[in-house]
Amino acid sequence: MTNPYLEPVAPFWTRVAGIALLVAATSLTAVLGLGIVDFAAHAASRRALTSSTVVFALILLALCGICWQAGFRLAFNRRGGQPTLFSRPAWFAIGTALTVIAVLMAAVIFSARRPTLLDYQVVLSLGALGVWCLVLAFRRRTERRTETTNREGKHDERV
Repeated sequence: MTNPYLEPVAPFWTRVAGIALLVAATSLTAVLGLGIVDFAAHAASRRALTSSTVVFALILLALCGICWQAGFRLAFNRRGGQPTLFSRPAWFAIGTALTVIAVLMAAVIFSARRPTLLDYQVVLSLGALGVWCLVLAFRRRTERRTETTNREGKHDERV
């Protein structure tokens, strides 16, 4: 029996997901752009700037980059010979960004107040996701994935 999670997605749905990610990336870029313009234009915005705002902006920037790259690769079918959604440098950049954001959040939260259980969960989750992305960036593939079938015409379990 084959695993349905390893079956390729139909090209139509891949393109729909890519277009949705590009729309999300455009929205995130607009939000970040408006925030930067507001920060530059109004003195009240500069006075209200806190470390939480900076961390939130970094998270938005990371999400924006992920959405742009994933949306482009899915919408235009530009895998570039990579078996994963992102290239190795992209996995490295995402992992580094998430790990840095987790460290910054931990420093800001732990220096300002006594952390709650939710604080620990968010920081550890971001850090773990960042480390997982770094592992994906440095992982070597051992065999090439192909669409092989056995004599009965069913997908091979190795794939």
